[in-house]
Amino acid sequence: MQNYIRSIGFSMYKKKNEVKELLDKIQRENIASARISVTTEKERLWEIRKNLSESVGLCIYGYLENLGVFVREGYLPYIKNTSISSVSKCSIEKHIDDSVFSGMLDDNRLGMSLIFRLSNPLDYDTGKKISSVNLFGFCSDGKVLLPIKKTLVEIESSKQRSQDRTLLIEAAKRGDENAIDTLTTDEALLYSTLNDRIQTEDVYSIVDTLFMPYGMENDIYSIVGNILDIKEEENILTNERLLILKIECSDIELSIAIKKEDLQGEPMVGRRFKGNIWLHGKINQE
Repeated sequence: MQNYIRSIGFSMYKKKNEVKELLDKIQRENIASARISVTTEKERLWEIRKNLSESVGLCIYGYLENLGVFVREGYLPYIKNTSISSVSKCSIEKHIDDSVFSGMLDDNRLGMSLIFRLSNPLDYDTGKKISSVNLFGFCSDGKVLLPIKKTLVEIESSKQRSQDRTLLIEAAKRGDENAIDTLTTDEALLYSTLNDRIQTEDVYSIVDTLFMPYGMENDIYSIVGNILDIKEEENILTNERLLILKIECSDIELSIAIKKEDLQGEPMVGRRFKGNIWLHGKINQE
């Protein structure tokens, strides 16, 4: 966790006792603004959200004991005012060993399920349908890559291939054997083409964008995406400079927070971002 709160401007807090002192201070100074929610099991949950800049903040959460004592269980960074990333089917599950929730997004544009840490668990109502998800992530080490030069014809052709693939995946999930065969053939052809090109070309000149699981944690991903927008902000507690990057990755838009000094290269709209991110999501319900 300490590795990722540096992305919202707390790079000097590296030890657990240092982080505890920070959380104690934020909790003590903002206890009056705590939000309390009562579950169906009559458990009283609470959270405190401390805004640190225009876009980012830190959420502290826990439960209330019978005497009204606030027991802290954990903390999460968050990004505000993010745009909708997906309207695909999404399910939410609670972790077995704590009160943290994770979401699973089944978006056909990726061809795989995305698992993310739920950023607004107190808003989650099991009786309402999830209409959309706003995805965002946190990165402690990123790089800026140059874009792949494409003609307008190549850009339109790429968009059409992406749309066709999404339709094929939807059909394959319904049991369409022709769609399954077509996807299998396309994957074999793509593997053969990449295997030939990788002998003489750099992988990032071949792969435009990428969304791939990274490491043992199921909500950590390695991504390469196109930079759509850049905002520079400052953590009001530490005065560290932050960058909020809006990224398009495999046709999915999400926001990434990173400490300015942790990003190698000069970010510009049209260039690409590469890094390992801790993926979070805010759900919207009907």
